[in-house]
Amino acid sequence: MRWVVIGDKGLFGSEMVAYLEAKGELVSRFNRSNLNLDELPESLAQQIGPADVIVNAIGFTAVDKAESELYEANTVNGIYAGKLAQVAAILDAKVFYISTDYVFDGGSVTPYITSAATNPQSIYGKSKELGEQLVAQSGANYTIFRTSWLYGARGKNFAKTIAAKLIEDGAVKVVSDQIGTPTWTRDLAEVVYAHGVNPFNEKIVHAVASGSGSWFDFAREVAATLPEGSKYFLSPVSTEEFPTAAIRPAFSVLANSETKGPIIGDWHERWKIAAPEVLAEFLTD
Repeated sequence: MRWVVIGDKGLFGSEMVAYLEAKGELVSRFNRSNLNLDELPESLAQQIGPADVIVNAIGFTAVDKAESELYEANTVNGIYAGKLAQVAAILDAKVFYISTDYVFDGGSVTPYITSAATNPQSIYGKSKELGEQLVAQSGANYTIFRTSWLYGARGKNFAKTIAAKLIEDGAVKVVSDQIGTPTWTRDLAEVVYAHGVNPFNEKIVHAVASGSGSWFDFAREVAATLPEGSKYFLSPVSTEEFPTAAIRPAFSVLANSETKGPIIGDWHERWKIAAPEVLAEFLTD
């Protein structure tokens, strides 16, 4: 198969490329240095194609920054997503759009199913919702993968940030009243790959690990992974005590069982497997 990964330098895109290459797949890699997404779909199709699957892994992911940079967030997460879906339609390829738990308002007390109504509360969430809508309207053979709290070895993420702060300061305050599901980029790549090589044809997939926890819970798991982890001090704080420009969902757990594809296991167990690779820079002498 001929795979195309747009955003091959990012947290997930780089993981997706590595996974595909390990599988022996033919991969074309694009990013802002070799592809101008302001061009027309027909021009982009000529540059990108041929392709069987296009993975759109680009994203304006600076959640707080999006509140003041609405145009940029909507362009990258919305307009470009729709345009790449149009490219896929031209090339008769599948297109996979990586979306987020932020499309929900966080007011639920039970995991969100794929058909639950979206109601984003932040500019970032609204821009990703726009992307979902434009992809769905493109006429392409698409799948939207909603994921959450991504961490991995190849980019900036919560796990690395917490590890660095603990080692530097010995203590850190972490929000304990936002509930979600930490998800390893490797597991997401496996799910995306399975949908690429199989005719599941699902329109929305909640590609997250199983179970749930708070950011504080995740930070404790990170601390426990570090050498002499018990010496670090973690302090739980409320969202009110840790104000941010963008509203975070209080509860953004996604139900991941409505799929024909792989279902990722419990996030605690997946973290134990992922941690040596994700935190490699902190675990060596």
